Amino acid sequence: MNPRRIILRETLVSVAINAVISAGFFFATFGLPTPIPAEALGLDFLPQSFMVTLMGCLIPSLLVRRQSGQPARPIVLRALLIAVLALVVAGGGAMLVCMALGGDWAALPALVIKVLFGALLAAIATPVAVAAALRPDRPGIA
Repeated sequence: MNPRRIILRETLVSVAINAVISAGFFFATFGLPTPIPAEALGLDFLPQSFMVTLMGCLIPSLLVRRQSGQPARPIVLRALLIAVLALVVAGGGAMLVCMALGGDWAALPALVIKVLFGALLAAIATPVAVAAALRPDRPGIA
């Protein structure tokens, strides 16, 4: 199968799943009826960044590797490294923006932002990880 089609398919699935998961965790954490303090919303971007990126890299990459019959050895480490990078850059950046804006957030705009953020992270991280998973491993590379 065409690698571009595989990357596109896995990315679209990852975006949809991570958007839904982001919404679910938003409801579990904040609910809808009350305003959300900027500090709480900002801090919530940290675990969201890590987990969305980890799952958006790990699961599609493992699926691709299983289909190709290649070993999964470097995938977990790669997914963890990308997730930590997303935690620091995307999560930290989003947290700083929320804290700088301050105040309370209405639940619906906060929900939309969190869902779009999760989808965007998956759209960025998944194709990188899947493209790497499609390449054969070189000896000595973890």
